[in-house]
Amino acid sequence: MNACVWCGRQLRQIVTLNQIWCWAPLTQSVACDQCRQRFTAITSQRCPQCGRQQTDETVCVDCQRWTGRPLTNHAIYVYDEAMKAYMQQYKFQGDYALRLLMQEPIRAALFREHYDVLVPIPVDQATWQKRGFNQVTGWLRQAPFQQALLVLADHKSQPQSAKDRAARLQTPQPFTLAPNAKEVLHNQRVLLLDDVYTTGRTLRHAANQIYLGGAKAVTSLTLAR
Repeated sequence: MNACVWCGRQLRQIVTLNQIWCWAPLTQSVACDQCRQRFTAITSQRCPQCGRQQTDETVCVDCQRWTGRPLTNHAIYVYDEAMKAYMQQYKFQGDYALRLLMQEPIRAALFREHYDVLVPIPVDQATWQKRGFNQVTGWLRQAPFQQALLVLADHKSQPQSAKDRAARLQTPQPFTLAPNAKEVLHNQRVLLLDDVYTTGRTLRHAANQIYLGGAKAVTSLTLAR
């Protein structure tokens, strides 16, 4: 029996009659039902621009403050205490096995999106050396993607999670285009993928660079909002 990647409970594999007759490979579960049910999925009642869960479908106050080219973001889960606990263990403590917990929700969400090129938000070199992985690309099991963005070499800043809203909004442009980006992005519909939409500053910085690369449309998907 396998164990849940988050809590360690033993997982029981239940084989149905249909699976036996279809001779299909059995799908191995990576997490128990209790852990999967800890997260709160965002329903249809959400802001049409940033994807925030709310009581109606009007543009939220935060999105009304933004000027310039709009960015539509879809989010899968609410950024609540359960999601904070997950991100703390996966992203900040470097528990790479926890990537498996979100691979299926990300795969299903990507299937619902309309895009030509998938671009994950990159991490800076210092983060890569310390953690050893990009938390976003860790969720991509089979989906092809392009590393069209790079973090500027001289970008030195405290983590976004350590900043308040005002400081996040003042963050300077941290990204530049990768050498082959314009060939990949020209006249394409690009989907940005990130972990958490907080103020939207990071995604808008990324979208601005992607448009400079020649993309005809940019939208984004985040695990949480």
